[in-house]
Amino acid sequence: MNRLTALSLLGGGIVASTSRPLSAQGLPQVRAVATALDQSGALYYAYELGIFTKHGLDVSITTPNDNALAVPSVVSNSVDFAYTNIVAIEQAFRKGIPITIVAPAAVNDARFPNNFLLVPKDSPIKTPLDLQGKTLGTAPLKSLGDTATNAWVEAHGGDSSKVKWVEIPYIACGAAMVSGRIDGAFIVEPFASQLRSTTRLLGRPYEVIGNRFLGAGYLTSKQWASDHSDLVTRFAAAIREASIWGNKNHAKSAVILEKYAKVDPETLAHMTRSVYAETVVAEELQPSIDFAAKYKFIDQAFPAADLIWKA
Repeated sequence: MNRLTALSLLGGGIVASTSRPLSAQGLPQVRAVATALDQSGALYYAYELGIFTKHGLDVSITTPNDNALAVPSVVSNSVDFAYTNIVAIEQAFRKGIPITIVAPAAVNDARFPNNFLLVPKDSPIKTPLDLQGKTLGTAPLKSLGDTATNAWVEAHGGDSSKVKWVEIPYIACGAAMVSGRIDGAFIVEPFASQLRSTTRLLGRPYEVIGNRFLGAGYLTSKQWASDHSDLVTRFAAAIREASIWGNKNHAKSAVILEKYAKVDPETLAHMTRSVYAETVVAEELQPSIDFAAKYKFIDQAFPAADLIWKA
């Protein structure tokens, strides 16, 4: 994919930074792309709070409807930094695409779960074994959500081949359960909290991967990082500062999320908020690598340190 193609595709999203802050003018300019989610919130906090400017960067953010173009965008030099889920980064790395993680995003922490396997309140499903012969929904298929759920069923002695999956966007899973099209759904926040009045929790399948593991991150190409080491250092430091702020200021960060992610205040008030990692550490990256290798998302496991940018 060349730069013009990537830029035209990214153009379908929303340009978050419509004008540069006066204080940022004259600073080195970098381009970032990320879907607007609680999980990617640190990027938007850093922009809104002037943290990027404080660290000597003029950052523009493009917000597409999904993050499928994150890897090709950095490789084609259409953007400098991109946010995406951890498995997409690992898959690209194992395919030989020269990328590196420069900063972490949200972590999946069993103490603060934001992923849920939900069933209707009146459902007869009570245990993982009851999912055999049932139809579940999530999106996309063959991702961590459905794979972890299948592993969760197997961990309880069930046969995951008897669980049928259909691809349904998170936002449509509630209606699909009400209509009887599906018997349950794997959903993440904020969509899970929007269904709190009509569903109940069956389990949290991500716990089969680990009690704490990195769920997403910010990447760039190895060549760009090598050529712009100082800018990568500044970007990573700004994301770290914004992550620390976001972990401590849920009420204030909710105002920023409402602006960019378009999540209504009522949902924000009830949902389990993301926990942001402050630095990329191998111990929080390795569990997803090992899980991805076991379930054939990647051809084989590798040391997490190989994927982490080193200044």
